[in-house]
Parts: sequence; structure tokens; C-alpha cells
Amino acid sequence: MIRYLLFVFFALVAFLGNAVAGEYQLDWHVPDEELIYHSCGCADSCWVAEVRQAKVEKLIIAKLRCDCEKLYFTDKTGVERVVAENCVDLNTDNKMDLIPKRIKQFQSHFNTPH
Repeated sequence: MIRYLLFVFFALVAFLGNAVAGEYQLDWHVPDEELIYHSCGCADSCWVAEVRQAKVEKLIIAKLRCDCEKLYFTDKTGVERVVAENCVDLNTDNKMDLIPKRIKQFQSHFNTPH
């Protein structure tokens, strides 16, 4: 019984920790990778979406971010590029569906294997 209660407690803490941090997992259909999104302000016009290795070390494979103005893409080499002068195309009602598509486009364009 104690083990069960501890399990429930730690599962709840982990869940609430992610919710408080504002991290959300988006659809990403690549084995052993996950796509995590979080907002950083500007009425959700400042945000970061990271493709991470799902296990061990959470290595960042790709990152797409908006700083309330410009759109940036970073591949796993760590090189960040301005890929758009604004984020208007992504900051829409279907942003969460567009982000994975845009990351895949940039990965193909910049030839970053995933």
C-alpha cells in the first residue's frame, strides 16, 4: 500500500511539475524522440519547441522558437538561424499542428539527420 501511495505521489508531482512549467508534449512520430513546447510570454507569442532525445540526457535534436518577433531554428549542431522575420504564420489557432511540420521542413532544408 505504501509503495502504491508513493508511486501515485511521485506521478502526481511529475505531472504537476510539467504543468506548472508550462511544458506540453506535441505529436512527434519519431521513435525515441519527443517534441516539447512551452510558452515564455508575449501572450503566447514567445515560445520554444524542442525535439529531444526521449531517453537519457534529453539531448536537444532541434529547436524552433519565436521571441515575440522573429522565428529561429536550431539544429543539433547548435547553430541558430533566423528563418523568418516574424512568427505570424505559426501564431494561429492551429500552432500546435504547424510546429511539428515546420520543424520537419527545416530539418530537411538544413539537412540535419534525425
